[in-house]
Amino acid sequence: MKKWIAAAVAVVVIVGGIYLGSPYYAMHSLRTAALEADTDKLEARVDFPAVRESLKSQMSAAIMAKMQSDPEMRDNPFAALGALMIPAMIDRMIDSFVTPDGIAALVRGQKPTEKEKVEQNPDIESTSAYVNLDRFRVRLHNKKLDEEGPSFLLERRGFASWKLIKLEMPADLFEDKK
Repeated sequence: MKKWIAAAVAVVVIVGGIYLGSPYYAMHSLRTAALEADTDKLEARVDFPAVRESLKSQMSAAIMAKMQSDPEMRDNPFAALGALMIPAMIDRMIDSFVTPDGIAALVRGQKPTEKEKVEQNPDIESTSAYVNLDRFRVRLHNKKLDEEGPSFLLERRGFASWKLIKLEMPADLFEDKK
């Protein structure tokens, strides 16, 4: 009888470990695929339509807020025309950059236009935590420049499978750095 209880406890511990450890493995796999510039593996680990939509809304909101807070834009009669064109420009820009190559470059700490395989940047550190049992966030920080990088939000898809669903860009991305 004690053997059955020990076996049941072992199974619960193993299954729980897989369930709770799976997002760490998923992020490791995503990082490895990015460092190796393996677009096929990235496509399997990223929900590209969801990531594109999240970035489009973040960028549109940030640019509109910047336009409304800029005194020159507020007094400009053509600002309303520009505001109408911004969503279309953002849509095209996001669609062209949020690709397997673009995501790989971001994870490597590069610009989305850089595609070559590189080593992991030693200045980039990450912190990770569960948001809830089905969502997991990884935040990047450049310790050398003391700048926040993007955050990656993963969502559970099944028992131990995860997909990247959202890139959260730093709040100061659009601030003027003079």
